[in-house]
Amino acid sequence: MPHTATPRYAVVLGGGRSRRMGTDKLALPVAGTTVLHRTCLAALGWADRVVVAGPVRPWTEPGVEFCGEDPPFGGPVAGLAAALSVLPDAPDAEVLLLAGDLADPEAIVTRLAGAEPGPDGVVLLAPDGWPQLLAGRYRAAALRHAVAAVGAVRDVGVHRTLGRLDLARLPAEHRIVGDLDTPEQARAAGIDPDL
Repeated sequence: MPHTATPRYAVVLGGGRSRRMGTDKLALPVAGTTVLHRTCLAALGWADRVVVAGPVRPWTEPGVEFCGEDPPFGGPVAGLAAALSVLPDAPDAEVLLLAGDLADPEAIVTRLAGAEPGPDGVVLLAPDGWPQLLAGRYRAAALRHAVAAVGAVRDVGVHRTLGRLDLARLPAEHRIVGDLDTPEQARAAGIDPDL
C-alpha cells in the first residue's frame, strides 16, 4: 500500500443494477478474480484506502471497505456522496474516482497517477472528446464542494455534478476508458459474460 504525505483515497462506484449486462457485471470473472476485485486492486496500487459505494461483497484484502448508497440504487452521485461521508475530511487529500466496471482499471490508474492535475484534478478524455469523469483523480475538497452544490443526490447526473470542475484532461484510447455495460462490451474486453 502506498504511503505519501498527501492522503490518497479511492472511491469505486459499484452500486448499479447491471440491467444491460443481464447479470452482476462486477462479479464477472476476469484473470482469476472479478471485475470489481480487479478495479479495487488497481486502486490500491495508488490509494491508501478504497471505499466501494455499493452492496457489501466478499472481500479479504485490507484497505478496502464498503458503504451503501443513500438511497440504495440512487445513482453514481449518491454513491460518491456516501463514500465521501466515510472518508476523513483532509484538506489536502486526493481521491481517485473510478467506475466499478472499467475495462482496463490498471491502465487508468497508471495514467492518472503520472498525470499533472489541473486545479481540481485530472480525468481521462475519450477519443470522442468526452471527459470520463468516473476515471479521474480529484482534489477531495473539490469533490465535496461539487457534491454539496447539487443538494439532493438521487439520480443526479455525474456531468451535472462534476462537469464544472477545473480539470486537466488526458487523452486515452477507447480500450482503456471503455466500460462493461453490455455482454458485447465484456466480450470485446476479453471477459466472458456467460461464465
